[in-house]
Amino acid sequence: MERKKQILKATTVLSMSNTTKQRISSIAKGIKGKELFPEKVDLAKRTLSKIKSLPI
Repeated sequence: MERKKQILKATTVLSMSNTTKQRISSIAKGIKGKELFPEKVDLAKRTLSKIKSLPI
């Protein structure tokens, strides 16, 4: 079965200047594809590597 993604609609829209939009887009481009929390990811990998099987 295929799940359909829910489309969220904004109820209130904040007005921004063009410079603010450009700054936000440049920051978003810099973040894209990077791990934001490498310490947490390493801890989760170490924790999950100790588990041999998940009780499902």
